[in-house]
Amino acid sequence: MRVRPNQRSGALRAQQKRRWTLYVVGGCALMGYFTYSFLFDTMGFMKYLGMKRTQAQIAEEIKMMEEENARLKGEIEAVKRDPATLERLARERLGMVHEGERVFLLAPNAAKQP
Repeated sequence: MRVRPNQRSGALRAQQKRRWTLYVVGGCALMGYFTYSFLFDTMGFMKYLGMKRTQAQIAEEIKMMEEENARLKGEIEAVKRDPATLERLARERLGMVHEGERVFLLAPNAAKQP
């Protein structure tokens, strides 16, 4: 059987169309896989966003701790250099008094309870 030139070009077009369809489906499958990997894989974009949020929280905690450290260092220097601060802390925290001073402790009034 003899194939006419028209039939040959039609077969080639059908083959090219099948090949093109295969390429498009394969490309879409690859794009889907890469998109899924990018978003949800073990080191994907969602994981990155979570780590970024955690990093911001840790940076805030570090800033607060540095401020507290600076405040405590100031208190330490005040205790070392200022005798009035040292005396105040000894009275408040340790309950110390000067010689000859009297301390009056007042108990809460139990009669005023409703």
